[in-house]
Amino acid sequence: MSLVALEILVAVGCALSVMVTIYCFLPGTGRFIAALRVTARREPKTLRLPVWVRLLLPIATPFGDLCGRYVPGVVREGVQLALRRAGVDDELSPQQFLAVTVCAAALAAALLAPLPFEGVAFALWCVALLLPWLWLRDAAKARADEVVRELPVYVDMLTLALEAGGALSVALRVATERSPDSVLRRAFLRVQGDLRAGRTRAEALRALGERLDLPSVRPLVAALVQADASGGSFAAVLRAQADQRLDERFARAEKLAMEAPVKMLLPLVLCIFPCTFVVLAFPILSRFLDAQ
Repeated sequence: MSLVALEILVAVGCALSVMVTIYCFLPGTGRFIAALRVTARREPKTLRLPVWVRLLLPIATPFGDLCGRYVPGVVREGVQLALRRAGVDDELSPQQFLAVTVCAAALAAALLAPLPFEGVAFALWCVALLLPWLWLRDAAKARADEVVRELPVYVDMLTLALEAGGALSVALRVATERSPDSVLRRAFLRVQGDLRAGRTRAEALRALGERLDLPSVRPLVAALVQADASGGSFAAVLRAQADQRLDERFARAEKLAMEAPVKMLLPLVLCIFPCTFVVLAFPILSRFLDAQ
């Protein structure tokens, strides 16, 4: 092996190691499409869908409307639940999401057909087929993490407003007016809309629990519904829930901190150590080849 070929091999190995390391540190398998994602923090609610979904949506919508009646009800309900957990159920229907998946797979097949390597083309096609599902899973996980992180703050704001003498509707308005755009803010705004539309507080709170569908939200909703039914104090219930949610957040942070060294072990062994050994062994191999 010549010296130039060895240098090229070392450069390619280092580049692949860096890419794998970055990929391993990203939280979620589908984050390799993070550049195409449009999050709710940066754009309005109507633009929460990724760029590639918005591009495929005009083509997929007629196809979904045409073939949506043939989708089994169990599949439709499962996709609807996944969309609700990701927070895009008001922008995408199950038929549209399935049609986007089919269109992405068909477009990938058309683009990858000229490739001479059938194995590589098939692997890339599988990635394109799983792309919408990976995005949906990552969106649901990011949404759940945001709710768990911000829920104690919102509950504290509601508690302070209630302890100051305001009603639940006033506390909701104060919490939403004085907070930035987030998943919880939009959820509480929808609760206010349900109350203005004539729904009872119990119905609006149950709808909130169904939309968020998270373990940290279900006890809060159940406690508020019970306090509303029994005539108890919302402030006392929210104060206890705020303390509990705060303890859960600290426990979750400690758990993630203890898991970090274990998660770093795999990229350290597979990527960083090989690069170090290559860098240390390259001068030795270079001198050995020159000596020959």
